[in-house]
Amino acid sequence: MTPCPFTLPFPVDPQRTVCFSGYRIGKMPGAAEGCDPDEVQRVVRKRCTWIVERLCERGYDTFVSGMATGFDLWAAEAVLSVRRDRPGIRLLAFVPYREQARAYDPVSLKSYTEILSQADYVHCLSERYTRNCCLDRNVAMLDLSSVLVCYYDGRPGGTRYTVSHALDRGMTVIDLCCNRSARPYNLHADPEWIEGVRAIR
Repeated sequence: MTPCPFTLPFPVDPQRTVCFSGYRIGKMPGAAEGCDPDEVQRVVRKRCTWIVERLCERGYDTFVSGMATGFDLWAAEAVLSVRRDRPGIRLLAFVPYREQARAYDPVSLKSYTEILSQADYVHCLSERYTRNCCLDRNVAMLDLSSVLVCYYDGRPGGTRYTVSHALDRGMTVIDLCCNRSARPYNLHADPEWIEGVRAIR
């Protein structure tokens, strides 16, 4: 486990910390193939909430979102929803650069702003956009965590980078994607959880 390269305002146990990585809205499997985007979003949100609840039952208490549109924001909202009944859990928002949300659509921007206002901690990695700032953000989240919850079906991009690093580290990886190609991307995940996730439609 790589030590966290910055100081948090409260102690965080990596063995009880979970981070998220998944596709942005336009790249989300299902929506990208012409399925109803609202229906895809409904299913993904339900799966996020369900797995956060299961993780809390196992003692995980800290969740880290990279705050990109799509999966990152939906996962963060799921944590905030579960936190209403479990006030002991925390949400950390890792922003890759200060103006991350400048080009967000109005709905995503509203969600982003509300999440930041409710997060227990916000960490901004860079004042300005750089070529590697988003990948650096992903590595920082992995450094802090022992579990990655992802939405991934093998496509290239930042999510593949993050999932590959998590697998190389031997972290627990829980893939919420329902595509058959997603099955190899789970590692050390409770099989009952994977079946439970896939039953959510």
